[in-house]
Amino acid sequence: MSTHSDNRKVVEQFWAALDDGPPRGAELESWKNTFADDGVWEMPFAGAPLPRSIPGRHLIGHFVDWFFSAAPDLHIVSSIVHETTDPELFILELRGEATLTLNGNTYANNYCTHMRIRNGKIVLFREYFDPNEVLRAFGRDEIAKGIEQVMAAAGIQAAATQEVGR
Repeated sequence: MSTHSDNRKVVEQFWAALDDGPPRGAELESWKNTFADDGVWEMPFAGAPLPRSIPGRHLIGHFVDWFFSAAPDLHIVSSIVHETTDPELFILELRGEATLTLNGNTYANNYCTHMRIRNGKIVLFREYFDPNEVLRAFGRDEIAKGIEQVMAAAGIQAAATQEVGR
């Protein structure tokens, strides 16, 4: 297989794991381990208190735990993968929908996602989405509490929360 084919398989398996909602238990841990140790999850349009960047597999894992606990029935209802001339880079168009356990709100957002795969791992996961929909559905206070929980779970002091990804 070529590098491109191997990388495409990583992308497809990553999203297929969400076909029945977020993975749980060992499957979730395996899914989180798709990220490289030094991988980065970027959200360039994110509004505070959501960070614009989450560095490292460890912190990404805690962020995913929080997000999936808030949106346990998250479903990707449509996805299109666009290939590029760069064998490591894939562009995706996605729509995700969920009912939030935090407040019962419906969350529905469209995403344009860039995924850079290197040596079978995600080194860059960049999501463009409507930040107003995130704030409407989750609420600023719930996001702030969630990010504090993420940082605490990662062993990072709350004062550093504002520094991550800003």
